[in-house]
Amino acid sequence: MNQDLVQTLTARIGHVNPPGGESDFVDHPNPAYHNKQSVEVGFVIEHRFAFYYWLKCKQKLRRSRRTKELIADELFMPPDLVSWDWHDDVGGECDFVESELRLLNQADEQEVALFCWAGLRQINDGHIAPAIWLNAVGNVYVIQKQKQDCKRESHVVKDRYGHEHSIFYFRSMNDFTRKFEETHSGTGIIWDVDLDFFTKGRRVSDQRYTPPLRGDEIQAMLSPENPWMPLILRELKAVTIALEPTYTGGLSVSLDLYRHWESALFAAPLFNKKCRWRKGLVTA
Repeated sequence: MNQDLVQTLTARIGHVNPPGGESDFVDHPNPAYHNKQSVEVGFVIEHRFAFYYWLKCKQKLRRSRRTKELIADELFMPPDLVSWDWHDDVGGECDFVESELRLLNQADEQEVALFCWAGLRQINDGHIAPAIWLNAVGNVYVIQKQKQDCKRESHVVKDRYGHEHSIFYFRSMNDFTRKFEETHSGTGIIWDVDLDFFTKGRRVSDQRYTPPLRGDEIQAMLSPENPWMPLILRELKAVTIALEPTYTGGLSVSLDLYRHWESALFAAPLFNKKCRWRKGLVTA
């Protein structure tokens, strides 16, 4: 790689989304925050690039609303991460290099975008662990389909400052609801959705993906009548959506799954000036 060319190009980049990434801002779904808070919804093709939007959310929340001063990194209390994913993408200490994370300028969006591309695991299964180590997310709640007996995978890890973060695994949304109510940090939520979550749980031999769920099954999962939806949306800070077409059965399948997710939650599409959350998702 021509290092001089890379340095020249990066020097002139302004604001940049990570490769394959784009985002939109929408008013908060909680009526108590209407016209007061917005939520960024970040879209990525490969899941590891969601890390960019998590760190971007961290920088936004570190700014004190009262004084406008930046909260010290070691004193920052990050939002919890709720991840819906067919796979376990948490990772561990083997999935990042501490010295590289220490060098990363988390406030430089160009640098974070480049780090997502070159510094995170390129098979997209270890990007949560470095976000925890950087104190960008609090407790982590993973609703997944990869492992049948996943509860025993739950454990506690420490970030760079020695703060403890609990990681919980679930196959049942009802189990998630109970545990979240008992253990959440009270600092808000980043809702992370890998669209392969909306495929069936039973593996299919000789392929990376399973058949997609029906639209009515997805809509039912996202109904505000479910106890977990208000819990996720009431104190929402950001949303990340990973298309991951390799694990859904193709890009058109990912887009169809996304269409069901979007139509269940929004009265008009994201990136449309009329975009609004559907009424009744959260009571103030």
